Order: sequence, then structure tokens, then C-alpha cells
Amino acid sequence: MHRIINWNEMWKAIHVASPGRVKKDRDPAAIWDKKAGAYQKVTRGEKIGTEKDLEFIQLRPDDTVLDMGAGTGRLAVPIAGRVAHVTALDASGGMLRILEENMHKEGHSNYSCIRMKWEDVVIGRDIEPHDVVIAAFSLGFYDLAAALFKLDAAARRAVYLFWHAGEWRGKEEMDLYRAVFGEQGALQKGYPDYIFPVNILHDAGIYANVRVYPAIWETVHESVDEAVESWVTLHCPDLSDTTPVREFFTRVLHREEPGGPLVYRAVRPTAVIWWEKENQHAWS
Repeated sequence: MHRIINWNEMWKAIHVASPGRVKKDRDPAAIWDKKAGAYQKVTRGEKIGTEKDLEFIQLRPDDTVLDMGAGTGRLAVPIAGRVAHVTALDASGGMLRILEENMHKEGHSNYSCIRMKWEDVVIGRDIEPHDVVIAAFSLGFYDLAAALFKLDAAARRAVYLFWHAGEWRGKEEMDLYRAVFGEQGALQKGYPDYIFPVNILHDAGIYANVRVYPAIWETVHESVDEAVESWVTLHCPDLSDTTPVREFFTRVLHREEPGGPLVYRAVRPTAVIWWEKENQHAWS
């Protein structure tokens, strides 16, 4: 088939246009180790979004599952209660330490952690193939085709990807990004959307299933001050004027019950992309 557009080269060109993405490529562990605590705080209320994501993943009790870019275990922890074994891979030791704490809280021991960059992993040497491979919002690589190829090679039965559809965040959040970083800076904070991996897969002979759905993401905070501190830690540690961030959280946070924590609920269009190995051609 004649390819008019090289989607992977387009992805690379967009990727290198962001100094933040290039910096993250060099040492993602150094960046995420500093953010692990704040990330755990703001994601501890993501039960609704997690349950929705899990509805798409077909699992069997005897499955082995690889969660690439597992973070603090948003998916890996509940999946451990449904399958034989989960391997959580992440470049950040700080993230994996919190994941292990969360596994312990839930009483799970059927898991292992691998601290590596996905780019450095060799399938068959560092990781054996698993029945199911998952990558949830962890595709921020320079060479996306190589990362997808490795995910496919690591799976015996199926691969599930979760990625954003349209802008990186919802409208309210994007307005905050623009207020803090400017129009161009806001564009550089995220990544191209799901159509890129879908078309890269298609050109390789993998005709993935796609479903776009409204994912609900909740962040939970004890106060506006805590929300501001967490957001700044995650998104702009050098920010001197936090006024736009404070105004944003003062406006959007609410208590769902008297005395309860402050909650921000965002709806983000999300794509789940999946394919089953037995129904696909070999990667060319």
C-alpha cells in the first residue's frame, strides 16, 4: 500500500519541538522520581476512570499481564486481583515504590516490578512475553513505532493502549495551560493524539480496534493550597506566579459532602486502542 504520510516521522518532528519532551527522554526517572508523591496525591481519587478503563481489557484468571509505564499502579493494582501475575514496568523507582505500597495495602503478592526505560528493554532478555500488554497514557516516546513494535512483541494474546483524543486535556485544563505557558507552550505540554498510533499500526499491518469515550478523571485535594502545590510540582516546578493556578482551583474544586475532600472532576475524550495477536499479520 502506498503511504502518503509517514506518521512516525511526523510524530518525531512534533516530539522534538518541545524542550520538555526532549528533557524527559534523557532521564525520565529523574523527572518522575521528584513528581511521584504529588502524582499519587492527585490520582488517589481516580476510581471512576480506572473502573471504566478496566471494562475494556479482557482478562482471564490465568493471565500474565505487563503494564508498561505502570506509574503508581492505577491499573496494575486492581488487575493483580484478577489475574495470575502482573509485571509493572516503569523508569521511575519513586513511582514503583508507591506501586508496591499500594499492592501491599490491597494484599497482592502476585506481581513483580522492573525499573527500566521501555526503550532499553529487550524482549526475551529483560522481559518474557506476557499474555496481555497494557500501556495507559505512557506512549510519550521519540520513536513511537519502535515502542509499539516492542509492545506487540511482548504480547502473546492482546495489546491495549489508552491515549487521549483531541487536545491533551479538557477545555478548562487547556485554558489553565495557556494561562501559565502561553499558546505555544501549552501545545508543547502534550502529545499528538490517538490517530498517530492508530495509523502507525495500520501501516505496519496491524488493524487495531478503536473506541473513543468520555473518560472521567477526578483529582482529590485537602485544600486549594495543596491542589496548587501538587499542580505546580507536576507541571511547572519553577513557576513563580501561581495566581492562574490558584484561580483555577478556587473555581473548580467542590466538596461532594460536608467535611469531605475537595474534588475536581474533568471529562477527557480518550481512545482505547486494542488488537488481538492471532487476528493480525506479523509486524513488517
